[in-house]
Amino acid sequence: MPHCVIECPADLARIVNFDVLVEAVHDAADASGLFSPGDVKARLVLANHYRVGGKRAPYVHTEVQILSGRSELQKKALATDIARAVCELLPSVDMISVEVRDIAVQAYANRASLTTLSEAV
Repeated sequence: MPHCVIECPADLARIVNFDVLVEAVHDAADASGLFSPGDVKARLVLANHYRVGGKRAPYVHTEVQILSGRSELQKKALATDIARAVCELLPSVDMISVEVRDIAVQAYANRASLTTLSEAV
């Protein structure tokens, strides 16, 4: 945790290397100090069909999913740090947004939790 899912138009490749964009988001989340080293996951999802304000304008939206337990102040700082990193990388893109969402710990499972669960049984 966290999962940083970056969404942007495929044609944004004309102005940014997507690997650099993913790295910028990853590094901003990692630098927050909210997560254990190596826990940050970032990926990019490309949109081919989209509208922003009624036209095909460039945008970057990042959804950050984290396990519940962080304060509102920590979540706001995380969103701000990621948004700042993307804005610095893409000064010509007007629509940049970041949304931090809580995942209830009780509603989340992964391989590690399955192993822990089977050991407890």
